[in-house]
Amino acid sequence: MRQHTWFDGHLDLACLAIEGRDLSRPLSEVTGGPHPSGVSFPSLQEGQVTYCMGTIFTAAGFQQAFGYPRHDIEAAHQAGLAQLQQYQQWEQARHIQIVKEPDDLYPSVYADAEHTPLKVLLLMEGADPIRSPQECQWWFEQGLRVVGLSWAMGSQYAGGNYAKGPLTQQGIACLQALDTLGVTHDLSHLSEQAFWDVLSHTKGPVIASHSNCQSLVESGQERHLTDAQISAIGQRDGVIGINLLSRFLIPPTQKRRASIEETIAHIEHICEIMGRNDRIALGSDMDGGFNTTELPEHINAPKDYPALQEGLRARGWSDQDLAGFARRNWLDFFHKHLPSSTRD
Repeated sequence: MRQHTWFDGHLDLACLAIEGRDLSRPLSEVTGGPHPSGVSFPSLQEGQVTYCMGTIFTAAGFQQAFGYPRHDIEAAHQAGLAQLQQYQQWEQARHIQIVKEPDDLYPSVYADAEHTPLKVLLLMEGADPIRSPQECQWWFEQGLRVVGLSWAMGSQYAGGNYAKGPLTQQGIACLQALDTLGVTHDLSHLSEQAFWDVLSHTKGPVIASHSNCQSLVESGQERHLTDAQISAIGQRDGVIGINLLSRFLIPPTQKRRASIEETIAHIEHICEIMGRNDRIALGSDMDGGFNTTELPEHINAPKDYPALQEGLRARGWSDQDLAGFARRNWLDFFHKHLPSSTRD
């Protein structure tokens, strides 16, 4: 089967680094959990992952380096800033290139192709590091291009899937500021109420970077998307990235790794609801708080992503469809929606 390069829609790269992982090393040499690990720059290169959304992930109520005391917005800001600085250091070392506008998505030409930097769009997962809507401009200038207002535990801006609640007045103001800048809204991890509030208060581009189908996993669990939410994202021409955590692919009572077929069931269910297959992509969340034994069978590192393509081909997907899932669908979305330095 033809090999495609990949765009992974959700990787917690900076979070892994501040928790002790040297991403410049091969997997056999990395430190910092979780173990066994799948993500490092060499493993992404081996898996032909040439693009990703790299998160600035912070969580209220956690004591780790990515955490901050609940309602302590200054501490949240510092936790987010540390991850931003990590991406900037990686860019200086040419491990990555931070993507800021459509032209940055085009392949770069380097004399040494083995050291072509990974192209990274910065995605803020939980927006408390933005201390107020007035700070959106500053974060945008640093390269932030995608924002999810809340992680699971909620934020000053919106309820999360475990701390349910609406979009707040601060959240509405933040949405307006982000819309002015052309930032994409990530709907993953929002409470269902906040999800619908966001869609009603913004006309800006939306995605769900790493979410699966509630109807196939656990009814009422707001970490996953209902059929109505999937349909709404499709109506807004948004893209959904499939999360590869097994307990987000099969009912959590089944203490095992999901199969490739069960993973594909989520992909095809989303395509069926949307009535198209160019709005589905990968948002693996690999090593995002879980180790590779919790990924689907036959997937233990990015080099194994073609197992998903093989399963989709067996279901009748064309080469064009497979290229869309691997990379093209995310790229087409951001070619259309990333703000340009030349725009009015």
